[in-house]
Amino acid sequence: MTRQKGKRWKRGEACTSNPSTKKHRLEAASVVRSKRQKTAPVTEGSGLSVALKNLDDKTDNLMVDDEVTHISALSTWTIASGAAGTLPSFERVRKLWNSPLDSHKEVCAVLTAITEVIKSQGEEESPIAYFAALLTALESASATEQQTAITYLLSLVIPSVPQNILRAKFAPSSKLLFTVLETQSNKDMSVALVRSLLSSISHLLVQQDPAIWNEPSVVRMLEFLIHFVFHTKPKIRHSAQRSLAQLSRTTPVACSLVLKSCTQKLDAYTGSKEVQVTLHTISFIRYILPHADEAELRTGLESLLRVVALRHTKVASAALQALTSLFKQDTQMTGEMQGQILMNLYSNKPANYDHPISTVWIEALSSGYSHLAKLEPKLGIIMAHSLFSVCSESVLSKNSDVVQTTLVALEEFCVNNIQPGLDEYEEEIKEKKKIPLAKVVTTLKDMLKLTYQSVWDVVLQVLGSLFQNLPTDCVYLIEPLISALFVIREAPDFENNTLFNSTAGSLVKLIGPRQLLSVFPLSFESGDTVNIPNGWLLPILRDNISNSELKFFVSDLVPITATLRTRAETLKQENRTLDAKVCFNLEFQIWSLLPSFCKKPTDLLESFKVIAKTMGTLIGQRSEIRNVLCTSLISLIDTCQTDDQKIELGRFAKNFLPILFNIFLSEPKPEDPPQKPVIDCIGSYLSICPQNTLHVFFEKLLAKSKEEEMTDHVKRVVLELLVTMISYLGLDDLNSMYSEIVPWLTEPGNANRQKRAYQILLSILEGKTEAHDRFVISHMDDLYKHLAESLALATPAAKKHRLKCLLSLVKKLDIENFDFIPSILPEIVLCVKEQNEKTRVAAYKCLTAIGYVYLDKSQDKRLAMKSYIEMIIAGVTGQTHLASATLLCLSKIVYEYNSHLETEVLDQILEIVVAMMESKQRELLKGVLAFIKAAIGVIHFSIMEPYVKPILEGFSNWDKPIRHHFRAKVRVILERLLRRFGYELVHKLASEEHKKVVNHIVKEQRRAKAAKQGGRRGDKEEESEEEDEGLESDGDEEMMEDFKQLRGKGARSEMTSKLVEGDNPLDFLDSSMIPKIYKGTKKEPCTLPEKDGKFVIEDLAKKIEEAMISEGEDDADSEDEVVKAATNPFGRPSKGIYRDTSANKSKTSGRKSDGTSYKSSKASGDMKKKGKHEPYAYVSINQKKGKKKSRGQFDNLIKAGKAGVLKGAKSKGLKGKKPKSGKSV
Repeated sequence: MTRQKGKRWKRGEACTSNPSTKKHRLEAASVVRSKRQKTAPVTEGSGLSVALKNLDDKTDNLMVDDEVTHISALSTWTIASGAAGTLPSFERVRKLWNSPLDSHKEVCAVLTAITEVIKSQGEEESPIAYFAALLTALESASATEQQTAITYLLSLVIPSVPQNILRAKFAPSSKLLFTVLETQSNKDMSVALVRSLLSSISHLLVQQDPAIWNEPSVVRMLEFLIHFVFHTKPKIRHSAQRSLAQLSRTTPVACSLVLKSCTQKLDAYTGSKEVQVTLHTISFIRYILPHADEAELRTGLESLLRVVALRHTKVASAALQALTSLFKQDTQMTGEMQGQILMNLYSNKPANYDHPISTVWIEALSSGYSHLAKLEPKLGIIMAHSLFSVCSESVLSKNSDVVQTTLVALEEFCVNNIQPGLDEYEEEIKEKKKIPLAKVVTTLKDMLKLTYQSVWDVVLQVLGSLFQNLPTDCVYLIEPLISALFVIREAPDFENNTLFNSTAGSLVKLIGPRQLLSVFPLSFESGDTVNIPNGWLLPILRDNISNSELKFFVSDLVPITATLRTRAETLKQENRTLDAKVCFNLEFQIWSLLPSFCKKPTDLLESFKVIAKTMGTLIGQRSEIRNVLCTSLISLIDTCQTDDQKIELGRFAKNFLPILFNIFLSEPKPEDPPQKPVIDCIGSYLSICPQNTLHVFFEKLLAKSKEEEMTDHVKRVVLELLVTMISYLGLDDLNSMYSEIVPWLTEPGNANRQKRAYQILLSILEGKTEAHDRFVISHMDDLYKHLAESLALATPAAKKHRLKCLLSLVKKLDIENFDFIPSILPEIVLCVKEQNEKTRVAAYKCLTAIGYVYLDKSQDKRLAMKSYIEMIIAGVTGQTHLASATLLCLSKIVYEYNSHLETEVLDQILEIVVAMMESKQRELLKGVLAFIKAAIGVIHFSIMEPYVKPILEGFSNWDKPIRHHFRAKVRVILERLLRRFGYELVHKLASEEHKKVVNHIVKEQRRAKAAKQGGRRGDKEEESEEEDEGLESDGDEEMMEDFKQLRGKGARSEMTSKLVEGDNPLDFLDSSMIPKIYKGTKKEPCTLPEKDGKFVIEDLAKKIEEAMISEGEDDADSEDEVVKAATNPFGRPSKGIYRDTSANKSKTSGRKSDGTSYKSSKASGDMKKKGKHEPYAYVSINQKKGKKKSRGQFDNLIKAGKAGVLKGAKSKGLKGKKPKSGKSV
């Protein structure tokens, strides 16, 4: 008996139609219809009632069998009615218009009926009209569904009703709303109806005059509402809490009554019953207490603290969370009250094993101290010891949440309380008296003992926060911590050195190196050792010293370096090389501290003159520490804070600069350190050097540059020093330097000197001193002249700096000097095609700067830009190189200033570009493609659209080699055209060849989008049937890669690789070459040479070239033939192992070679024959061998072989014996 096939959904991600079976839908529709018929009838007598009744009938008629018909009918009817209400208050209702829910339908129906009534009475739609109509409808409505819909609409419209109307109609409206609300005070109440009533009543009460709260009826209304705050249904409870919280914010009387009710509920809690009500009360009271006065706030806090004292886990946690929330808000709480709350919390400390409450309790303490810092900072310092004492116990908890909360609490105390609190102890701190914070230091010192070793990470983080926030005047308070902190580093099993170094670094920034090294000195140990005690401090000091005393380094650390140096020399003479190296390294580490000491030293004026001579001597003699000393000088100069400090450092320029010059001029040795710090130090010292000293050095360098007998190194260095010095020279020296470099600009034989000349000129033009500005203004015409004359003689190495000079001059152009631009514009245009990238960037910057000058200093900006474009566009009539560069420049200008170009200018440019697409010069076409690529994204849609068709036609008209060369660029342009103009237009205008590419691009974009959104990839049936023609990149190598792009399904093995290995013949005996053999038609196998064992294929390069290059040839009949001809120039051999069998063909012609000659006449198997190979079965290799479904495919063959062997053995009487080794299967 066959099973009947059931109904199934259509294939796809979702169904496209509803099922034909409607059994359950019909049953549901009948139930709903019967319920609606049982509702109370609408009373007759008013237009609104009639409208509601008619609406109810219409809604009943909409309940048809099919759900789709039901929704569409409702939608059609409501749109046709046109009575949906236009007030912004009903925006939420409009979103429910097509909802299938009955409650939503009821709301829409009531709103439509109310709107029709208002319009029928000739009134405008307004909040007042809807307010009156809804109240009237609510008064006559008796069904719960109608009351729910009416009150929902009333809750939406009542916030828009004017206050005077709400006050005037308070008595009747409140009476009506409370009457409906009282009917819902039972188990079968409507949640939606009660929520809407609560919202409407609360807003009605908020808008009343404060004097109305003296009436007992209003107070009774509020008391009735308070009962809903503790309701068991969450939605009703939350709605009541939200409504009364809003009422408490604006009405003090309501706030007092609500708070009184909440405190009564909390006081009635005894710890065993009413847990749920107490939790609801606590969650609500946190929103009421911030608006209470001081007395009421105290009462509410006492109730919360009493609940905490009962130590019920859930209730106490909720109460503590309420306190935490309260501490973060603005209340009427005083500092004294906050302190009392904290003391009460300490008296109700939870047990250590009660982890949930402990976490919340610590959070409440932390928030309380942060609040206390704003109210009474001094009290926070006084009570700090209690917090740290308690936290010293909780930090040992085995619960990670408790430990983490403790860490956060202590860090927040250090950040929020220490600085404000210590400001109150200013006098005591000046006299270095003991203050309450000293107890905290004692507690932290105890936490550094071995008892707390498991939580030293937490303690170190707290200490780091303390050191970062403690004022420097309070260093005396933490002296006991210093020795205890550094002792733990030597403790066993201490591994967190990173955190320790961070904490120690914060300590160094606070107390400075002098006080730290007084406790942990760096002096030598006695004996013959080379180690320095506490040497691990050196990296910490190097990274954290700042604003220190330079005198301390001179007096305490420099002698140590001298001792280390002496000992290193002694050890070196004793052939103790390793120990000598250790001493050298220690000396270098101490000298590495000097840059840190030079960051804003406090005693620069007094101490620098002491160490200046030593530094100068060591810079000249000690190359291994030279860069450290230069870095120290740079740090001193850069961090000078006063003019007196700069003058003091500048006094030593006559001493340091000659030393630095001599070092820089000397020929560097391979073992010498890099010289960049030296030239940087020279530049820094030149910035503070007195002008008279600077003038002397400049004259000496200038005279040095004129000497003829100099090495190339000295010449280069002298010019580099002049370039460095030029930024600080005076006006007379600038004139001298300018007169010297002008001949260099036109000197053809010395590219290096010309490059330095442009660098010097650039430094003059970009100088920021008054002397530089005066020089440029006075020599502006002369600069234009010399730069124009030196154009033809500019070397490629100097073009970058020349363009920067032109850029600087362009920025200084006035409208009178615009004639200078046409003389330099051709050079700038050509430089965009330079090989040097920096030169091209400088050229583009010049183009942009010229456009900015035209826009900034011309009255008619569009006319100025038009003339600028005309100057550039003239280059398209030149040679190919110039025309291509012009197109690149136009791309940049259009990209930067397209909004300032007129339509006719853009049309002119686009027409020229389209016309140039007919060229066959690849260099020119490259510029055309660059312009099109930029123009698609920036030129307005309406301007660019007419040129899409000629652009696409231009692509199609190119010869095949050109199309192939620019295939990648064309593909990018097609992608941009698709994004800008859409698929329909591009596909319509594209040629047949490019339509395939367009389709492929769209499919790839869809797949990428689906993959990005987490969708599955397309099925194999959706694979592209037509790939693009390999639009990847340029070059012959990419052409060979293109042959891998095959068409259709199953094209994987059409061609797997290339038979190219440079200029060498392919080694087919190499196993790695097996998968690289082309698949194609069978041809004669290649001959195998006898000696080297390699296939030598004649004219291989020629055949590959013919396959790759198709210039001047006709297209094949089909794309398949093109691929076959290109990828398989010499064919693929037939299957099997190939041998040259021509010599044996004549002998074996007509003879069978299927193995029958090995067949035994006495058995079923094969047998050996003398002078012949052993019989084996040659089975073709299966590509799927190893897969599960292919396993065991040769079992029958092996089984038959074994059977033959056994049968033959039996015939010879060998049954049961193993065959000889000679037997084969």
